[in-house]
Amino acid sequence: MAKHDTTLFWFRRDLRITDNAGLYHALKNESKVLPIFIFDTEILNQLDDKHDKRVDFIHQSLAKLKGELEQLGSSLLVLHGNPVEIYSILQPKAVYCNHDYEPYAIDRDFAIKESLAKQDIPFHSYKDQVIFEKLEVVKDDGSPYTVFTPYSKKWKAKLNNFYLRSYLTEKYFSKLIKIAPLPFPTLEEIGFEKTNAVFPERKIQLKIIESYHDTRNYPAVNGTSRLSVHLRFGTMSIRKLASIASQKNETWLNELIWRDFYHMILWHFPQVVTQPFKPAYGFVEWRNNESEFQAWCEGKTGYPIVDAGMRELNETGYMHNRVRMIVAS
Repeated sequence: MAKHDTTLFWFRRDLRITDNAGLYHALKNESKVLPIFIFDTEILNQLDDKHDKRVDFIHQSLAKLKGELEQLGSSLLVLHGNPVEIYSILQPKAVYCNHDYEPYAIDRDFAIKESLAKQDIPFHSYKDQVIFEKLEVVKDDGSPYTVFTPYSKKWKAKLNNFYLRSYLTEKYFSKLIKIAPLPFPTLEEIGFEKTNAVFPERKIQLKIIESYHDTRNYPAVNGTSRLSVHLRFGTMSIRKLASIASQKNETWLNELIWRDFYHMILWHFPQVVTQPFKPAYGFVEWRNNESEFQAWCEGKTGYPIVDAGMRELNETGYMHNRVRMIVAS
C-alpha cells in the first residue's frame, strides 16, 4: 500500500457492508478504500479456550464478508497482531471505523489516533453499534441514568426516523479499492480451532417478533429472535432491527433499548468491567467453593433447569433469556 494513497476502513463490531456508518463515510469521502480487520492479540491472548465459539463466529463472518467484497472487485485485508503496533507501521491516507465502547477499546483507539496524528493521518470514528450513545439520552440535569425505565421512556421520546435511517453504502461501492483476493488466515494460523457450533441464521423471523411478548418467557418454545450474536458483532444493523421493532412489537423494542442502556452504562461507568456497579456488592462474602462452581459450569448441580441451561450453553453457545436469569440468580 502506497503511503497516503489508500484509506483504510477498519471493521470491528460491524461485520457487514450494508448500512454501516463508518464504511459509508469512508466510501463517500475518499476515493480508494481498503477494508481491514485485525485479530487483536491483546484480546485473543486472554482466551484460554482455543475452541472459542466467538472467534469461530468472527472467522466465519469474515469469510462471508470477504466473499461479498470480492464480488465487488475488492477484498479484505486480515491481519493478526497488536493494532497499535500494526498502525504504527501502516501509513494510509486515513483510517475510518465505528465507535467501540469498552474501556480497552477506547484506550486502544486513543493510542492509535495519537500515533496517526503525528504522521498527519486522520482517524475518523462513528456511531454504529447503538441507536443512542454516550450523552444522547441523559437526565434533565445532564447526568446519566442508572435505572432502565426512565431511560427507556426518554429513549422512546427521542426516537424518530432520523436515528433509524439506513446508511446507503451501496451508492459508493465503486470507491472500494480494486484488488485481487487477499490471503485469509485459517483459525489454526491465529492459534484457534474450529468448533461444532451451529450459529443462528442472519435472518429476521417476523412471526417470532410479532408474538415475542407472548412467547419469550417459555424456554421450550422457539419464541426469541436468536439475533444477539449478530448484534454483538454487527453482522446485522441495529437500525434495521429497531425500525422493525418499533413497528412490530414494543416488548422486543424494549430488549433493544436494554442493549443501548448497558452500552451507556459501560461508557459512563467503565469500572463495571471488573467491579460491581453498586460498590456495596463488592463486599459480599462468597463461598468460593471450587467444586460447586465446577458443577455449575458443567450443568451438574442437580437443579434441572439450571443444568439444562448450562449444558445448552456449553453445547451451542446459546442460553434462553429466561433461563439465563434463573442460572445467574
